[in-house]
Amino acid sequence: MNIDALRNQMRSFGTETYRKFLLNELIHDWSKIVGADIAAQVRPVALEHGVLFVDVPNSAFKDQLKFFAEDIIDAVNENFPQDAAPVSQVRIARAFQVPERPPEKISPPAQIQPPVTLEDITLTDEEVARCEARAEKFSDEKIRRTVLQTLLTQARVQRFRLATGWHSCRTCETLCPPEEIFCEPCKIREREAMVEELFKIFYDAPQLKTHEARKLLLERMPHMRRECSPDVVESARTSLIQKVASRVTFGDEESPDVMKLVMLAKRLPPEKLTPAIIRRALIDLQFNLAEQPKIQRYVSKTRK
Repeated sequence: MNIDALRNQMRSFGTETYRKFLLNELIHDWSKIVGADIAAQVRPVALEHGVLFVDVPNSAFKDQLKFFAEDIIDAVNENFPQDAAPVSQVRIARAFQVPERPPEKISPPAQIQPPVTLEDITLTDEEVARCEARAEKFSDEKIRRTVLQTLLTQARVQRFRLATGWHSCRTCETLCPPEEIFCEPCKIREREAMVEELFKIFYDAPQLKTHEARKLLLERMPHMRRECSPDVVESARTSLIQKVASRVTFGDEESPDVMKLVMLAKRLPPEKLTPAIIRRALIDLQFNLAEQPKIQRYVSKTRK
């Protein structure tokens, strides 16, 4: 039995049964509908009167749900049958609405190794000899001893970091902490490159929603997954809106910059733009435009 026939059969059993069937279908196909990135952070738990209740286990992600709500609504409505009540809101489910999860199986603890400390690190004779050779360049005995002590300390710190999981930066040879990919200077350059790439993505397809732009960015720069949060994507969109708006004058409703600006602000494809939508968007963005509308000031005349 194909899915349409199954839906028709479930519909014949009544509204409540049909609604539960649609919810089960949504849960089963959730990752395909909203994408793997959102599905990893958000899961559906209930569907009531056009409101989709979701569970967001990661408390840090709850504040970011607002950036994905519109994307989730569009994706769900596009995949639901036309006769089903459309989803109009996404809310975080209350505790009693979320089914309890089975307790996680706890594996027996592995043998814990004592942590390595800087005092445990000893240098090889070859490493000490290299430090002494570099210090010999200074003729003053006091300076030479100070330089040698500094070089020996630096060499021990280097060995300590390697022993505790530090690794070379993806771009240069600087050592980075285990949880980082780049050293700090390279991280700044990569973030700037990521924002520039987001500008290109939005400029080429200004109607893209947040998760769509993020997915496209990660296809081009997969190593920036940790850095490319929804907030960063929205910040890039806002910055590009301001840049494009600075080239637009109030009253212009037909230039390419105007079309791109409205698509960016409203997240709409060009075929859905109407004169009313364009005018409304320009009014909302009027204080970002290159030339703002002139506001007539009325001064009351008082009799002397």
